[in-house]
Amino acid sequence: MRGILVLVLFIALYYAFKIVVRSAVQSLHREVKRPRIMGDDMVQDPQCRTYVVKERAVARRVRGTTTYFCSEACARQFEEGRG
Repeated sequence: MRGILVLVLFIALYYAFKIVVRSAVQSLHREVKRPRIMGDDMVQDPQCRTYVVKERAVARRVRGTTTYFCSEACARQFEEGRG
């Protein structure tokens, strides 16, 4: 009888631990999955049309104005297409 109670207690503790760990992992995953940068200016890359934070963008002077790109590759493709 005592063995059965110990077994039931062990199973209950196992599932409780599993639920706590799963909840913690899901909480961390949600925080990593939703990176938001509030208050920063966003600019659109004219080459691939994605948005990028202005401070992290690759800036190029094109016809006297500053144009922002998401990467060096997009900046090069834009310059080659314009050239």
